[in-house]
Amino acid sequence: MASVRTKHLALLFAAPITLIATTGLAQEPHDDHVRPAPYNQPTLPDELAPVPSQAPAEYPLAVTFNPADPSNYTANGIISPDYIVVHTMQGYYYGSQSWFQNPAANVSAHFCMRAEDGEVTQMVKLADRAWHVGNSNPYAIGIEHEGFIDEPAWYTWENYVSSGMLARWLADELDIPRDRNHIVGHVELPNQSHTDPGIHWNWDLYMALINDFVSEGLIVGHVVDRGSACTLTATVDTWIKHTLQQSADLVDTDKCYIPAGTELTYLHASADMAGHRRLRYDAEGHPCEGFINLDEVGFIHTAHYTELCTDASVAAAGVTVILDGGQQTVTDQDGNFSFAAGPGAHTIDVVGGGQYLDTLEPVDVDVFPGARVVIALDPLAGPGDGDGDGDGDGGGEGGNEAGGEGGGEGGACWIGEQDCACTAGQGCDPGLTCEADVCVPNNAGETDGGTGELPGIDYLDAESCACTGANERPRGLLALALLGLVGLRRRPRQ
Repeated sequence: MASVRTKHLALLFAAPITLIATTGLAQEPHDDHVRPAPYNQPTLPDELAPVPSQAPAEYPLAVTFNPADPSNYTANGIISPDYIVVHTMQGYYYGSQSWFQNPAANVSAHFCMRAEDGEVTQMVKLADRAWHVGNSNPYAIGIEHEGFIDEPAWYTWENYVSSGMLARWLADELDIPRDRNHIVGHVELPNQSHTDPGIHWNWDLYMALINDFVSEGLIVGHVVDRGSACTLTATVDTWIKHTLQQSADLVDTDKCYIPAGTELTYLHASADMAGHRRLRYDAEGHPCEGFINLDEVGFIHTAHYTELCTDASVAAAGVTVILDGGQQTVTDQDGNFSFAAGPGAHTIDVVGGGQYLDTLEPVDVDVFPGARVVIALDPLAGPGDGDGDGDGDGGGEGGNEAGGEGGGEGGACWIGEQDCACTAGQGCDPGLTCEADVCVPNNAGETDGGTGELPGIDYLDAESCACTGANERPRGLLALALLGLVGLRRRPRQ
């Protein structure tokens, strides 16, 4: 490393003396994007290749930690991380890294990002004060983006997505509000002579992405009623798109043409994203059926369609959701739920409670960000008591507590419910046990032991279903196949 830095110094001494004067230590230095010519080439000489470190990066998705030279930042110098600052390098990815490693550069940033694919390299630890925004350095975390402010092609979709993900992680990690008062451009801080990231940086898109990502270690879910799916009508000729990019910038396989007057049924819509919504829908019968990237998820321009439905109108509210056979929660009025979950494969079971078919959903959680999933439930006619009034009073001794509408002629008796037939695996709904092929209250006479919690749900241990909290199958015939009887629908993660 010493030989590399000797060559760095030799190059610096060849630069104009005014460069040293403008980056001197009289006051807090910042990156003025003025680098000697060898650092401003798309391909660097071998002797200027950035020097990696064996130390790990703090950001989970950074490809490496290439430390800036210690003379270019202040160790433990962050007083309060109040801002995430967006920079444009006015140069190239590797050249900027190499310059930050030059011991006489007097500049640095916490992160550098490559335009073509959003690759991230960390160069300064979060507790250390990088020198990138002058007197605001003690309060700012800097992200340098490859490119030039007057060339918008450098601000790629990959760049926005990767930078938005990094900014979300920083905001969560450092408790920085996710708004435009705290996520700012270099030009927006006091006493700056810079204009980056410039007029071509799309702040609406960037902030929409930041706020859409799920925080690390979370599964955020939306349970919806397929029977209440919302139908929109296109008011103009438009597209459903694979990304939030302009349709003119997308290839034909990444956009699906929707003529004016086309009806479009969806299950769930995201929050507003720069005038767009991400829709989740069933592939079968959809206008984009057959598109590999658009058969179940796509972005629409909201102004091109009739009004969307409210979240509550399509929600499956009040249903029980179970993570890996253990943690349980109940969906809110908008059908939302969330779980803390580490990286890896997980299983979510949704108990329909007599209103919907029970459903199992596999979910993979990355190291970062967390996962978002939309689960659509198929509604069931309520069990009723057979007289068509929907009061659910009958059905034998003890009645049917689920009640509901549309009992039907002759008295509907659903497999697994109280006073009804057991499943083929001799199983029953929670709180019931199978005796003489009929589901009756368990022998303990209580379903919750006075705790208010549901007992263990047998069918979670059936084949292809989640394990119980003890990760064991029940003995004998209690490994049920209830989900196989009532229908199991799997939906991919959004």
